[in-house]
Amino acid sequence: MIVYELTHIGGTIKIFAKVDNEVVGFGEISCVLEFADIIDIEVSEPYRRRGIGREICERLIANAIENGVEVITLEVRVSNAAARTLYESLGFREISVRKRYYGDGEDAIIMQMNVKP
Repeated sequence: MIVYELTHIGGTIKIFAKVDNEVVGFGEISCVLEFADIIDIEVSEPYRRRGIGREICERLIANAIENGVEVITLEVRVSNAAARTLYESLGFREISVRKRYYGDGEDAIIMQMNVKP
């Protein structure tokens, strides 16, 4: 069974996915006023493709909205098609590219979700 634990410290929300008390996934979002940025979502290799990443992302978004956030952004590697597809299915859209954003020189796609109608 997967257990999700939430911590909220200041403007940072973290969610941990655990199986038998072992962390198998993690997500973090930083909220400042009505803006938020998903900093990181990671799922251990053996636990991928089980919906854990989606659940973490959905919980981060829901908690950010509860805290008054209206716009959420994130950066994702150009080569990470699976993550881009996930984010698009959750309502994010591509708005820009950051050239050579990652340490290895790969570009990042900036994606955004407007949560206020």
